[in-house]
Amino acid sequence: MLKHLVSFLIIATALHSHAQESKWSIEASFPYTFGDNFVDEGYNGVADLGLKYNFVSYEALDLGASFNVGAFIRDDSRFDNNIDASGSAVLFQPRMFASFKLASYPQIHPMVGLGYSIFAFSLDGQNFAGANFQENSSDDGVNLNLAIAYDVSNHLFLQVQYDYVRLSARDVIDTPYNKNVNIIKLGLGYRW
Repeated sequence: MLKHLVSFLIIATALHSHAQESKWSIEASFPYTFGDNFVDEGYNGVADLGLKYNFVSYEALDLGASFNVGAFIRDDSRFDNNIDASGSAVLFQPRMFASFKLASYPQIHPMVGLGYSIFAFSLDGQNFAGANFQENSSDDGVNLNLAIAYDVSNHLFLQVQYDYVRLSARDVIDTPYNKNVNIIKLGLGYRW
């Protein structure tokens, strides 16, 4: 799949020639959770897809909006309990961002974004007594995004992102373990 995506992006880059007027970009990343929190302990990242639009361009920066959707799969291997569960989480992230232009290094674009994150969790399993259960829940909160992109060509770029999400923890104990989520995303993107 990744091989086909990279091939498509290379061909599309060769056919398109006006990157300076690019307002849209699409990104595909691998999300990696870390830190002392329930998302890192219970879920493994699968994929993250993003779409960005630059509203306005200034000499020093571009301002725009983005929307990312991430997928995570439940991983019970780090839990020491009697529950056998499978599940998933989907992360929705709308945000505003600023992408800075460095005159000395025009191929490097540091970015900062502020938005909102919504996790939708789904869990199917069997408890210690053998009873089946299904649970759907969600949590949301403010999202701070820091990123840096490196232009491989006029349209193709590599990107590293860090997302800090501060969840509301409405339905659970109010602790940093239930509120603070850290995600690193490694990926590539295409501007048009």
